[in-house]
Amino acid sequence: MAVEIHTALLLAGFLAAAPGNVDFDSLQCGIPPKHWTLVTPADSGQHLRVRFDASAPSRGNVLESSARGSEAPLAVFDPVVCHDGDLSVKFRIDSRASSGTAGIVWRYQNPGNYYLLDFSSSRSMITMYRIRDGVRQELRIRGARGGPSTLRHEVKSGEWHLARVNFRGNRIQVYLGNRRLFEAEDTGFTGTGKAGLVTSGSLVATFDDFRIDKKS
Repeated sequence: MAVEIHTALLLAGFLAAAPGNVDFDSLQCGIPPKHWTLVTPADSGQHLRVRFDASAPSRGNVLESSARGSEAPLAVFDPVVCHDGDLSVKFRIDSRASSGTAGIVWRYQNPGNYYLLDFSSSRSMITMYRIRDGVRQELRIRGARGGPSTLRHEVKSGEWHLARVNFRGNRIQVYLGNRRLFEAEDTGFTGTGKAGLVTSGSLVATFDDFRIDKKS
C-alpha cells in the first residue's frame, strides 16, 4: 500500500510539473505569470494577473484577464509549440459581464495568425475563428444550430466550465465539459504554433488548470 501511495504521489507531482500543465498555484499573485506573453494590448500587463480564488478548481490561484472595450488581451503560453495537440482550460466569466467573450487559442504563430474558440455568456454562443493576417473569419462547424459558423449554447456566467479542443492535422474537435459539441475541418494553418487565452469586450474572466498536451 505504501508503495502504491508513493507511486501515486510521484505521478501527481510529475503531471503538475509537466511543461504543458499550469494550475497557477505556485505562481506569485498580483503580477502576470512567468512563461506567458501578453501580446495585445502592448502595455505593462495590467490586464493579466495571478490572484487567489477560493472557488478555483485547483483550490488556489487563478489567472485573471480583463478586457476593456476594443482592447483584447491575448496571453500566449510560450514553453509548448506543437502542430497537433490536446488543449483544455477551466474558465469562468464574471457574472457582472454584460458583453464580451472568453476564448482559447491554438496554433498561434503571431498576433495576426491563429485559431480561436470564443465563448459568450451574454449571447449564449460558441464560435470558432481563423485569424489570418489580422482578419477574423468564422469557420464552418458541424452540428451548429445557430448557423453554419456558430453554436448556440448556454455558457452561464459566474460558473466554472471546462473547454477542450483536440486538433489533428486539419481536423478540430470541440468539447464543453465531457460533451463533444462539434467538429470542424480547416487547412488554414498547417505549421506549428503556441496555445493561449484571450478575453474581449468588457468583462473579467478567470482561468485555471491550463493544459496543452503536445502530440506532434
